[in-house]
Amino acid sequence: MPYNPDTARSNSLSITLIVPNATRRMSLANALAASQFSILREFDAYPSRNDLATIEELGCYVVVVDFDDDVEQAVRAIESICGLNVSMTVMAYSAKNDSVLMRRAMQAGAREFLVAPVLLETIVEAFKRASARLPNQLKCPGKTLVFVPTKGGVGVTTLAVNFALALTNESGAKVVVVDLDFQLGEVALGLGMTPPFSVGDALLNPARLDREFLSTLLLRHSSGLSVLAASEQYNFFAPPTEGAAKLFQILREEFTYVVVDAGTCHSHIQETVFDVADTIYLVTEMTFPALRNAHRVITFLSAMDRNRGLEVVVNRYTSRHGGIDEGSATKALTRPISWRVPNSYAAARAAQDSGVPLATGDSPIIRVLVQMAKVACGKPVTTEKEASKGFRLFRSRALTPAVET
Repeated sequence: MPYNPDTARSNSLSITLIVPNATRRMSLANALAASQFSILREFDAYPSRNDLATIEELGCYVVVVDFDDDVEQAVRAIESICGLNVSMTVMAYSAKNDSVLMRRAMQAGAREFLVAPVLLETIVEAFKRASARLPNQLKCPGKTLVFVPTKGGVGVTTLAVNFALALTNESGAKVVVVDLDFQLGEVALGLGMTPPFSVGDALLNPARLDREFLSTLLLRHSSGLSVLAASEQYNFFAPPTEGAAKLFQILREEFTYVVVDAGTCHSHIQETVFDVADTIYLVTEMTFPALRNAHRVITFLSAMDRNRGLEVVVNRYTSRHGGIDEGSATKALTRPISWRVPNSYAAARAAQDSGVPLATGDSPIIRVLVQMAKVACGKPVTTEKEASKGFRLFRSRALTPAVET
């Protein structure tokens, strides 16, 4: 296979191109010429076994594989190259912005999907993510804030999603929300988003899981919030044991705050989540089944010495709850209620149906969640007098009323 030699450029910023079509190869080379990254080799055909040995010897930083000339050969090439050296990053290249094609490329091992014509900004961002795989300085892990339901339908997803949005706004830091309701998760739905990839793709590929691979699975909300969603397809799910611990290690390295909708996760995954949690928001209601389950979870966490940072959140709270008063609830829970989120079921349901989060406007629910977000990121809460002046999450001033309404 012919290629263009240039051994003087063999360094950590070098790239190898595998683009059979000469016109497309030149177009990509011209786009790369404006960047700081140098082209080490240009192959005009998909690699043979001998060519794979050559690519391994090059020790290049990135290999770009064209998908439009022959998809099957491109897939085989990516799989072969990924098996050569785990430190190399493989990027797929195509003129088609096709989600099916993108998924095939990612499943084969590609960590980026470049769509022609490629802009300089796109190249810089893609290679910035690739460079993050190189060894870097250690940093303090981010905080993990876990929302745990006491029963189905208590509103844990609504609270987790809108809390994450409030925390993004209040902290100004990098925040990600993770949906661990594997079969029927609704985090992405509540944000009006459709995920091409899911948390399942991360957990089912522990050998490939690193910060760069994770970045390809994340959605980005207009607020700046990152989203690791549940799958759009219903399926049975049995991830490898080592996947969860590795996933949360990477998430905590990459984000200042990791907000988790614990949903229906169970067994070793739930254990891992509890182990890494800095704060557990136990979401319940003033009903006998929900309070009974809350007591069971609290007892379990206490016995396992995992109740650090545990905060009880009563959702759909009103001052009158039939025969259950707050004193009785506190006694049953064996600990005080930390947060009371007022009852506004109709507004929450309308927001979920429309895909427009409650956090984009003003509501009693959001005012409480902003209080929670302020405490989580170490900011002082606002006074009741300030809160009475009005509120909107995505403006500079975040005003909240008293927690209890």
